[in-house]
Amino acid sequence: MPGGVTAVVAGTISPPGPRSTQAARAPVRCGPGPGPVRAHAVRPSVGPIPGPIHVVKFGSSVLAAPKEYRRVAGHVRDEVARGRKLITVVSAMGSTTDALLATAHAVAAEPPDALVGTLLATGEEASVALLRIALTDVGVRSVGFTAAQLCVRTRGPLRDADPVAVDTGRIAAALARSDVIVVPGFVGVDVTTGVPSLLGRGGSDLTALFLGQAMGAVEVRLVKDVDGVFPGDPRRNTGLTPLRTVSWDRVRCIGGGVVQDKALSFAARHRLGFRVAAMGGRGTWVGDAVRPPSP
Repeated sequence: MPGGVTAVVAGTISPPGPRSTQAARAPVRCGPGPGPVRAHAVRPSVGPIPGPIHVVKFGSSVLAAPKEYRRVAGHVRDEVARGRKLITVVSAMGSTTDALLATAHAVAAEPPDALVGTLLATGEEASVALLRIALTDVGVRSVGFTAAQLCVRTRGPLRDADPVAVDTGRIAAALARSDVIVVPGFVGVDVTTGVPSLLGRGGSDLTALFLGQAMGAVEVRLVKDVDGVFPGDPRRNTGLTPLRTVSWDRVRCIGGGVVQDKALSFAARHRLGFRVAAMGGRGTWVGDAVRPPSP
């Protein structure tokens, strides 16, 4: 991976530039950015990362109950056995987010957005810990990040923000010493104020795609409770089969909420292909009409 400074601003990535010794040694703090306009991530030299980087996201419907964490851990173990380096993005377990949000509104009619972000982040961070417990139990070493440690900087409304920067060096350093890192989806840190922010409903999809783009991953896979994108509602028409390849715009037209709209827009803007699949399934390749990579 190249060294230097990687700037990810409003969904765009600028090439690495020269890096001073001082910049390489300075720690990257997660808090208010250097100004209201730009944010950047310092990528220190950590040497080559052995193995291709894959970003795999597991949503709340997949992590619906404690037993599912063991199932996911087994899947991750199999991926590591194939020589892959995994950035594993997790959502909160099951209905945890809804329960926390309902509790906040039971306490106050209009809870402050910054405190709602703080509260909901606990659900994602608990999920990180639970998956790491399951991974340890099946013999897989992992490194975990809290929202503050991952420090996806965002801009925009605190409950529906857009990711603009991340410290890729910190992620690369973790991957250099472990095959698996586990990070929370959906949550970030406002670039101007340093307060917790959220990426909108379904925001873990956007987290995964954003990290895949920033880290130059060879694959981004969104693991769902259905094996891909269907041309209609498979619950109403059991004869439907998933599409094997589909464009970003077609997924948006089909609707159904399988992939977050903001995540689709981000992927289309960067021509970033990704796979939507059930765990162990072939699923659907979303992207340009070219031969997709093997699952």
